[in-house]
Amino acid sequence: MDSNMDNQWILRALQGVLPEQTLQLLHDHVLSPDTPLQLLYRQAASLARRAYWALGPALEPLVERALLAIQNSPDAVVLVVVLTVLVVAVQVVFAIQRTMMWVTRLALRLVGWAVVAALIAVAWRRGPEATVRDLVVVVGKIVGYATVVKDIWVSEYQRYDAQTKGASLAGQRATATAGYGGARGGRW
Repeated sequence: MDSNMDNQWILRALQGVLPEQTLQLLHDHVLSPDTPLQLLYRQAASLARRAYWALGPALEPLVERALLAIQNSPDAVVLVVVLTVLVVAVQVVFAIQRTMMWVTRLALRLVGWAVVAALIAVAWRRGPEATVRDLVVVVGKIVGYATVVKDIWVSEYQRYDAQTKGASLAGQRATATAGYGGARGGRW
């Protein structure tokens, strides 16, 4: 009953935040002394108390030495804290990155399967003959577009090639006439 009274402040603090049904659910299934969560909490607390009383005398000198070492070298403590914060920050960033990659992969898979389902639904509704006819039209348009893109790319390549050949020929003529001192006595 003592732990039940200790936990009532949680319900009073959440009184205006959560609906009454949720508060009753918390009281009945989380904070009640008969719930498995409270039984587990009491057993863990009891085990921790027994471990403290059993290991306390053996670990007390080690803890005292560690605290003394920390007190004598505050720079090492600051370094350890900074490194710990850095490691935690990197781990959080990696967790966020993994989560984003997982969500992106899931979304793309869902979109892919939605497209497959939509294509199957269209084929089912239009029938095989109309679907094949539509497929031929779509492939024809894609091939036509690819041909236009290819023609543009080839013409741009030929124009670029002509420009580079013209520039290299002009450079060769200028070098041949001027030379490095030239027959005409060229100056720098």
